[in-house]
Amino acid sequence: MGDAPKGGPSEASGSSSDLPGNTRARYPDRQDDREETATSADVVCVGEALWDLSTPQGTSLDDATQLSLAPGGGAVNVALTLAQLGLRAGIVAPVGDDPVGHALVAHLSRRGVDVSRMRPTRSTRTGLVFLTHAPPRAVAYRAVREEALALRDALPRSFDARVVHISGLLPSRACLLALERAAQRATREGALVTLDANLRPRLWAGDALRRTDPRRLFAAASVLKVSEDDLRLLGVSDPQDLAPLLRPDTIVVATFGAATTRALGPFGEVRAGGPALAVESAIGAGDAFVAGLLSVLAREGRAALRDRDTIERAIQHGNEIARRSLAERSLVVK
Repeated sequence: MGDAPKGGPSEASGSSSDLPGNTRARYPDRQDDREETATSADVVCVGEALWDLSTPQGTSLDDATQLSLAPGGGAVNVALTLAQLGLRAGIVAPVGDDPVGHALVAHLSRRGVDVSRMRPTRSTRTGLVFLTHAPPRAVAYRAVREEALALRDALPRSFDARVVHISGLLPSRACLLALERAAQRATREGALVTLDANLRPRLWAGDALRRTDPRRLFAAASVLKVSEDDLRLLGVSDPQDLAPLLRPDTIVVATFGAATTRALGPFGEVRAGGPALAVESAIGAGDAFVAGLLSVLAREGRAALRDRDTIERAIQHGNEIARRSLAERSLVVK
């Protein structure tokens, strides 16, 4: 689930016998020619890919005797939702070159996500996040430093996509610099670059924000999405306060729960919202919102960035997809 809090590095091991689709996914030739082997996409999502392991509804991790397994991570969640909405969605995200990582890639491929840009690597492990429902919380097992460097090394020379979406920034200067350069290349290729900061408080705790400032990447995006939590972590109260960090034509989309979404850009400001749902947890709603937003932007292209009505329609669609996601999950767990 894309909005779950993530922890720091830890060890993880497991048997491959219980993993779904425990066969090697079909990858393009492993030569370093990603821009030639990757197929074109409406949206390529760049970021994290991991497994979510969830306890049954109403069960704590202490009492659980079984766990359900589902793909997770911001990039994965957005790509899966985009595929469900009928778009050609690809993904760039590091996973371990082991049965756990190969099973994740195979699972995404079966659900319609283009995995040709993914390169399992032995330099990192596939992250695991344990989600418990009594009370809702997440415990992550990720090697964050290794994952960040693996993402840096996985970035292709060309994305071949209408939209390149970056999410889940990690506290690594090397990774952030590589993402900035990749975003600039994608822009020169004509792609629309969008960024969901998604700054996990546990990853950016202490002096991480000072040592590894993610804000320099903001200027490389045409659309920046931030949450209320992101703004708080960045030390600002209003998305307008981010203007000095951005290009004059950048659009900022700020979400404040289900109540209000604000979009600020050359067209002025757009506000949209909707009724909140009584759900146990809103984990994953942010990624669903982003997928709904991107589904409109990918179809409309760069012209959408100058059109107030299109931006309003995009954020309304994002809110609709987020509410639908929460409602469907609520029905599943009852």
